[in-house]
Amino acid sequence: MGEELSDSTVLDTEFDIVDEIMDTVKEIEGSLGSSEKEIVQEKIGYLKFLVNDLGDALSGEYENLRRRRFITKKTK
Repeated sequence: MGEELSDSTVLDTEFDIVDEIMDTVKEIEGSLGSSEKEIVQEKIGYLKFLVNDLGDALSGEYENLRRRRFITKKTK
């Protein structure tokens, strides 16, 4: 509780929410074992379709809706 303010770091991060979702889906897909793969692969395929559709909807004049910023304070 008695930590100094000089021990803190403020992080300002911007990310593309559609890209983050798709990257996470790809990581999940790559880490699946062969026993669950068929059922989960089907669901991941559908999820990819939905993310791509969302990406298309959030393009052009709506592309700024894909960008998110968050600020976190990290204390050492």
